[in-house]
Amino acid sequence: MKGRLRKRVYLFGEKPAFWTALETALKPNDASISHFSSKKECLEEFAARPCDLLIVDLDGCQVEGLEVLADARRIAPWVWSLAIVEPAGVPCAVKAIKAGACDCLEKPLQEDRTLVTVEMLLTRTEPPTPRCRRALTQMEIQILQMILAGKTSYDMANELHRSKRTIDVHRKNIMRKLRACGLVDLVKRALGMGLAADSQDPKETGQPPANS
Repeated sequence: MKGRLRKRVYLFGEKPAFWTALETALKPNDASISHFSSKKECLEEFAARPCDLLIVDLDGCQVEGLEVLADARRIAPWVWSLAIVEPAGVPCAVKAIKAGACDCLEKPLQEDRTLVTVEMLLTRTEPPTPRCRRALTQMEIQILQMILAGKTSYDMANELHRSKRTIDVHRKNIMRKLRACGLVDLVKRALGMGLAADSQDPKETGQPPANS
């Protein structure tokens, strides 16, 4: 729209391919994009002039990326942030959301989904409200927490003395009850509803433990 201020988007990540992929995906949005590979420079600019959206690449779940998310939440908690994680990077997505990310996308990035997600975050004015859920059984809650810890169905079957087939049935029921369309979506729903065990060391994100 003519005369409308362009939204500011900050990208933090070490790989130029990350910037290129996002700039291509966000081109239709016509946002002003700045990218940083230095945590210090990113946070200094963020403190001086907070952006409208912060996007952080957690390639390999790098510590600096998690620190940027946590520090950005402390500096300007009203700014939405988006984490980019590796395919099926459940433990990384859990850490990202606990550090301050309000959403996650998996690689490889799909241009249409990335654009829709970014536009949604740029237009939000209030934090999302957790959706109602159908009741999970105690076994499903236990399996959900093991999923969030990054354990495979085989790991869970061995630990719980159940067959892998039984574990897979529970996993399908959990996904259906929480209406999750994928692992990262499941992470977001579980954390938003307070269903995740808080096993992360707060020193990893610089934030106090959840439920403290």
